[in-house]
Amino acid sequence: MSKFVKYNSYIIFIVSFLLCTSFVGLYPIYILDEARNAEAAREMLESGNFIVPYFNGQLRTDKPPLHYFFMILGYKLFGVNALGARFFSGIFGALTIMATYSCVKRSADIKQAIICTLVLLSSLFFVQEFHLAVPDPYLIFFVSASLFAFYVFYESNQKRWLWAMYVLIGLGIMTKGPITLVLPGIIIPTFLLFKKHLSLKYLWGLSPFVGLLLILVITVPWYYAVHIRTDGEWTTGFFLDHNISRFGSEKEGHGGLFFITPLYVILGLLPFSVFIVQSFRNAWLERNTNNFVLISFVVSTTTIIFFSISGTKLPNYPMPCYPFVAVMMATYFKKILDESKRTVYTIWSLLFLLFISIVLPIGGFIALTFEMQFFSVRYISLFLLILTVTSLIALHFYKKNSLKKAFISIALGWIFTGISLFGAIYPVLTKRSPVTLASRFLDTDSKVIVYKRFDSAFPINFKRTYEVVDSIVLLDVFLENNPNGYIITNTKKKDDLKRLSKYRLVLEQKALFEDHITRIYSKY
Repeated sequence: MSKFVKYNSYIIFIVSFLLCTSFVGLYPIYILDEARNAEAAREMLESGNFIVPYFNGQLRTDKPPLHYFFMILGYKLFGVNALGARFFSGIFGALTIMATYSCVKRSADIKQAIICTLVLLSSLFFVQEFHLAVPDPYLIFFVSASLFAFYVFYESNQKRWLWAMYVLIGLGIMTKGPITLVLPGIIIPTFLLFKKHLSLKYLWGLSPFVGLLLILVITVPWYYAVHIRTDGEWTTGFFLDHNISRFGSEKEGHGGLFFITPLYVILGLLPFSVFIVQSFRNAWLERNTNNFVLISFVVSTTTIIFFSISGTKLPNYPMPCYPFVAVMMATYFKKILDESKRTVYTIWSLLFLLFISIVLPIGGFIALTFEMQFFSVRYISLFLLILTVTSLIALHFYKKNSLKKAFISIALGWIFTGISLFGAIYPVLTKRSPVTLASRFLDTDSKVIVYKRFDSAFPINFKRTYEVVDSIVLLDVFLENNPNGYIITNTKKKDDLKRLSKYRLVLEQKALFEDHITRIYSKY
């Protein structure tokens, strides 16, 4: 145990790294967000233009470039592939979990830090986020780490933590924009208000002008350069469309009622989110005696409310608060473990978890049965029975009054399910993706043209860009000049499909987990 205490942070990082990067190169990039981010990084690398991001040769205004830079480094290390695109997402996942562990150990104790770490590592959908080639893994780290840095400064008054906070905020703005400043800008004053320290004198002690200067030094050079290079087009698209418009209105069908965001948090922190109500209640009761619990409560509630009132709602939006929700859960779990206290709320939470653990494999089997492309591999849903078995084991230990063993059983069950998901389920499912099936007869040298729209995974998987046209006449000209060429489309319009029917349909395959069908045509 003494050696663990000495090297604990490094051990936590290594274990987290292994889980957050498990099998990331075993299955291809296939979902829209991953595909567009990974391809933008590839085009940046290929062109040598590290200022202006493009997707399939078109300006991409969705995100700032920091995650592109890390993906490019990944490509340099591992090649232009899924591993290269996803590797540093896993690194930042490990950094997030290590930072959480270190702050909990410093502010509470090592037992609570270990519990908190297990909560995060067993949160299947949280760990999955660090398997994706998207900016969110980086944002989660920068936002959560900046708030941890603020709290350590608040408790210690050591200025280096304050400077660290501002640097982390600046890097977050280079990852996903002003949200990295907006969230701390609401959370910190709210926390100070609870502590009755919200005054001009205290705020002045946070050196806001020096902090702002640090943030500007980190962010302004690239934002100014991309503004000049694109004549303001990137600036307008990013700030107006992808920030203000996303917050004010529903974008791309990702909306919903106020309670959708809390449901995302519960789903994202399963299995232990079945105790989320008790954890929030316990945190509220301890708010006046435990500053660390108080800031965790403020971060969590503020973030959830903020994204609940946002017009656009996505499961990944509230994830920067997950480490702080985990802190509240760990505080609650340590309390009931220390007291060996069995309550009616605990047994009902465990029974609800058992219900979820039974429904998931059944639901997975039914869902795969009704998807014709997955019918022959529906057996892979049986991996989810790990959850059922470990939930039953946890209930057994609970009845034996061994709460610690029950907790560990649940955590290990969900961790091993995650490993099965990344190492077995996804590789099997993605073999049926349009891109994977198309690779049987397409390669980087094939003559290909796109009609109107296509699956975004094609450019990164075939390491090339595609000409996109919206005229059947241009398709005829293309096939006349390239009789062995192919047409790719995922248009949904019946009139378009009727026009394309004069060509030979080579492939028709529904996208995985998305509502479109890729069709590939040839002349003969």
